[in-house]
Amino acid sequence: MTSPGARLDDALCRLEHTWLETRQQWNDPVAERVEEEFISTIRARVRTLLDAIAKSQTLLRKAEYECQHPRERTQQL
Repeated sequence: MTSPGARLDDALCRLEHTWLETRQQWNDPVAERVEEEFISTIRARVRTLLDAIAKSQTLLRKAEYECQHPRERTQQL
């Protein structure tokens, strides 16, 4: 099963790839505005979200480890 973060990252990659293909055919001020107002904004927000997801996963793993009984803990986090 693929994690939501991985699916989001994949969707961002597909968006960027599709946008690059689109820009090869569409190169005018409207396309520039779409990139500035939408594509760049989406890209920045998704990257921020992916960073937050990664940090949350790390914190959750640490919390799970710390909640285990000492005999159940492994050496890895």
